[in-house]
Amino acid sequence: MHHPHQVKLYREVNKRVRYYKLSILLNLFGEYIFIKEYGSIKAKRATRIIEEYFCTLEAAISAYNQTLAKKLSRGYIKEKERVQCNI
Repeated sequence: MHHPHQVKLYREVNKRVRYYKLSILLNLFGEYIFIKEYGSIKAKRATRIIEEYFCTLEAAISAYNQTLAKKLSRGYIKEKERVQCNI
């Protein structure tokens, strides 16, 4: 199921495809966790995973939108906009 506050972004740098995944989750304590995960698409694990905790959904969404805007301005594109080649 697609969550409205979850997106995968892609960017090609020096002929290597990088990804950046943003998501917001609710934990058992009622806190909202904004998760940023990034790395190379060829790697088995993420290069880094960063978690930020917020008391309100509005604060988490604000951080999500700011990060999304920054990544889009740096050349990342959303997963649905990415062209796949099967050669």
